[in-house]
Amino acid sequence: MTFKSLAIIALGLICSTVAFSQEKVDSLNVHEQRITNLEDGLIQLKKLKFSGYVQAEWQSSQIDSAFSKSNDMKVGTGLFGPEKSIGGTYNRYGVRRGRLKSTYEDFGCKAVIEFDISESGLKTKDVYLNALDPWLNTFSVTGGVFDRPFGYEISYSSSKLESPERSRIIQTLFPDEKDLGAMLTIQAPKTSPWNVLKLDAGLFAGAAINKDYKSKKDFIGHLSYSEGTSTMKWGLGASMYAGVIYNTSQNVYTMQNGVFARDSSALASDPKDATGKTKLALNNNSNFANRTYFGFDGQFSIVSDLGLTQIRGEYIFGTQPGTSTSSASLNGYDATTITAPGAPTQTTPTLAQTIAAANPGTDTYIRKFNGGYIHFIQDIADTKHSITVKYDWYNPNTDINSANIGTALTADQIAANKLTPNASKPYVGANKTDMSYSTIGLGYIYRMNNNVKLTVYYDIVSNKITQLKGYMANLADNVLTVRLQYKF
Repeated sequence: MTFKSLAIIALGLICSTVAFSQEKVDSLNVHEQRITNLEDGLIQLKKLKFSGYVQAEWQSSQIDSAFSKSNDMKVGTGLFGPEKSIGGTYNRYGVRRGRLKSTYEDFGCKAVIEFDISESGLKTKDVYLNALDPWLNTFSVTGGVFDRPFGYEISYSSSKLESPERSRIIQTLFPDEKDLGAMLTIQAPKTSPWNVLKLDAGLFAGAAINKDYKSKKDFIGHLSYSEGTSTMKWGLGASMYAGVIYNTSQNVYTMQNGVFARDSSALASDPKDATGKTKLALNNNSNFANRTYFGFDGQFSIVSDLGLTQIRGEYIFGTQPGTSTSSASLNGYDATTITAPGAPTQTTPTLAQTIAAANPGTDTYIRKFNGGYIHFIQDIADTKHSITVKYDWYNPNTDINSANIGTALTADQIAANKLTPNASKPYVGANKTDMSYSTIGLGYIYRMNNNVKLTVYYDIVSNKITQLKGYMANLADNVLTVRLQYKF
């Protein structure tokens, strides 16, 4: 074999080796890149978390004297078929809550989207973002739909509740617990001695989980102090709500000496607006009624040989604008393009026309109220069992004695109260809407593990006795709830 042949063979071997080595290096780079991409993906996935819970329950309600299921029965539907005439008790199955929540956190910011899914359909619960300042870690801003910062029980997760529902006053004043708005939170980092103080303050639409319908915003604020040791914790809080609702008619009723007296005075207004379109007459109080609440809350817990003992309570009072048939907070209006009755056709009606058309003839009733709850929870030693006792009350109208509700108004009574008639039907007596309630709840809780919880709870509901037909005695409207919850 010649030298030339040997040189060619050697050169071929060298080229093959170099090519193989290069292919091996490229293959390693590809694998390393894939591993890097997977690691980046895992990092992103760790920032995204999914959680939720399902509450399947059975409820049994006594029938009250009006032959309808208790308003405290939260699953199932109303009266059907022969049940109304048969009497007895109602019992219903239902999914009280089916929550699915997604949370993404990165660079001190958090976005949350939560839905409630049940046999009734799909509902929005939380849609908000939160940003913490990166310098002091003290100030954070929240915007979207989230819990109202009032008191303690509103923001206490429904998955942790030891009672099936929140207190009656909370359900009445804060339907859905959520609202659309923006909030500033001030709390020092955990390493600071000032961490014991927390201030939440924000401006909200005041329409719960609905579209914003008014330019005026409601202020809600909560200042709290909390401290504790390894075996004992305690906290105190004070809250304020200062907002308004839109009056939907000329008539606003306020309590005067035990009766509702009507103020139908109207503000002077130009019947034509700047564009020449006819305007509806504006009603009194600048078209808005004040909605003002004050609240105080406290919590105490201690660990002993008996187990974890917890005591929580709240007291709320203030002024609530409602209707003749309800003292509950209005959740907003269907602000669609509607032409008000008697007004000329127009593409974009005024706010007054829109709301008046969506709520025809709804007069405003101003009531002073108070209410609250005291809740005791006792774990049984270090077992998985707990017992709970809760007392809550709600008086929607503190200006009248329940015993006088239903009493006919006479000319002598009007004269004695020194009320001056200002129009036809100027006075309205209180009705069942003004009747106060109290509830004693007795419950047993079994926590099978971190995911599964069984609750058996009995609500003993009592109403004040009035002179109204059907409400001259305490109604038989107690409710038994059996709930199985799975949390993930």
